[in-house]
Amino acid sequence: MFETIINWFRTYEFIAIWLEGIALGAIFIWDRVDSGGQETHAIAQLKASQDQVEAAQKPCLAFSTAPRGAEEAILEIGGAIGTMNLRCPDGQAQLENIGNGPAINARYSLTPVGQNASVARPSGYLVWMLPGDKFLTPIARGLLQGTEWEIVVAYESLGGRKYRTKSTVNNLVLTDIKFEQVAE
Repeated sequence: MFETIINWFRTYEFIAIWLEGIALGAIFIWDRVDSGGQETHAIAQLKASQDQVEAAQKPCLAFSTAPRGAEEAILEIGGAIGTMNLRCPDGQAQLENIGNGPAINARYSLTPVGQNASVARPSGYLVWMLPGDKFLTPIARGLLQGTEWEIVVAYESLGGRKYRTKSTVNNLVLTDIKFEQVAE
């Protein structure tokens, strides 16, 4: 019986070689499929770690504010309802990095809401701002009084992610603010 099996293998040796080749091909294909899943998992882990670093070093630029007095915050004064006043030390609007990380390539622009094209539209650029830094812009307090403004500050983190702070200021009173990451 043992000889019968050995004789069969000798007679059909080419079939065994083909089966071995097919098995090796299947193993190679399975290895490629399996490694593709590992690559996807590794990329997901890298993205998660980048998100953690970004969260710890995220900048946030906004024009500085100070609390309004209790009597002003409750009542509508000059068409503005809100609890925060725009801070203007030395008569100039102040930009501040209230985030945890440095901001780079910061651009700010102010657009009057519901005004004609003849009103000035101040804008500016900063190369960087460290966390906690304050910058007196060349925007005079008097320009902001009596007008409603949409303020947009666009900036980047060191990781290259882009952010935007949009706020509305009415007669120096902050009435709306939104922080958002800009899709790349």
